[in-house]
Amino acid sequence: MRRMLSTAIVTTAVSMTALAVPATAQPIEDVPGCHPTAEHHYPVVLLHGTDDDATAWDLLAPRLIDAGYCVYAPSYGAFDSPVPFGDGIAPVAQSADEVTAYLERVRTATGATAVDLVGHSQGGTIAEYYAKNLHHADRVHAEILLTPVTYGTTFSGAVQLANQIPPLRAAADNALLPVICPACADLETGSPLMTALDDGPIAQPGVAYAVLATRDDIINTPAGPASFIEEPGVTNQFIQDLVPGTVSHQRMPQYPAVGDWILDRLAATD
Repeated sequence: MRRMLSTAIVTTAVSMTALAVPATAQPIEDVPGCHPTAEHHYPVVLLHGTDDDATAWDLLAPRLIDAGYCVYAPSYGAFDSPVPFGDGIAPVAQSADEVTAYLERVRTATGATAVDLVGHSQGGTIAEYYAKNLHHADRVHAEILLTPVTYGTTFSGAVQLANQIPPLRAAADNALLPVICPACADLETGSPLMTALDDGPIAQPGVAYAVLATRDDIINTPAGPASFIEEPGVTNQFIQDLVPGTVSHQRMPQYPAVGDWILDRLAATD
């Protein structure tokens, strides 16, 4: 029975992350010689989510470039999994180190003292972790986050199911997920990484934060509370309060109204 339940919890986490299928366009390359302007002071770095890559931003990036921003989008978090995943499944702390090194290259290439981070799902978690836990808030101007995993996800109740039988949670977190999708274990409620991120205020002084969630989220759950940073000065909104309609977790970066919101948030922080 425990083996069956353990398989169920891992299958739930894996199948949900697998919904985030990358777009077919080519990844966005670094733009050499791009320097912030008097109108837009900070380069914009786009951070994708779990089982995804830089192509997640194929629709948004051209809009930002057309608006005059320097735009960068790394792919990170590759991991040798027996399941044919995309990027973003390595341990989150490892991916955060990759992103940290990338952001240093961006700052060097552009001459900027800080960047604007736009993160989706795990990309939002990494943005939060970078500023707070890695102590780089002085290198961030704004964080604009789409359904970030701020407090850990329950994977639509699968984590609570596992918690009812402690050996089940231990088997999933210590034996199965680390082999298949380490990031999935890190992003669960109550994981060591989530505990470290949520120890004390998340919003850091000097950084502008805005969070957008979708009521249709079945991956980062509970929808809204799993993402929102309920702290002074942080903007928290549901996309459905701006534009009616169904918007899934995995399609947030491609949704036109989400792109409008990101442009508005960037303009508000310039």
